[in-house]
Amino acid sequence: MAKRESQSQHDQIVRDVYDYLISKGCKNVKADLKGLLQPDLIYWESTGKGHIPDMTASWNGTGAIFEAETGDSVFDQHTEDQWRLFAANAAQYGKTFMVVIPKGSEASAKSRLAQLGIQAEVWTVA
Repeated sequence: MAKRESQSQHDQIVRDVYDYLISKGCKNVKADLKGLLQPDLIYWESTGKGHIPDMTASWNGTGAIFEAETGDSVFDQHTEDQWRLFAANAAQYGKTFMVVIPKGSEASAKSRLAQLGIQAEVWTVA
């Protein structure tokens, strides 16, 4: 995960969504936070290069990949690389790709996703 000024905000978003998913009875919930079961590496078959998503989970037999962003990370190259990989993996395996963003940054995230031609659901958190 890329280090940024808002790393603590990022980690709190991951923790909040993790807790929410657990409370809703989601299965196989994993989060890239210390002390929790880490999601599996997702990688490009052609290069073997990949990233670990912030969270993964499943409910009703459907998997989901979650990537948390902050207002200052939406336009990073690292973010674009992750989004492209996670969206491709979700499409290939019938999963949902979710971008989680703080309230107030939703328009930026949706605009960036559209600019990149990436399909994702956008969740906002307080």
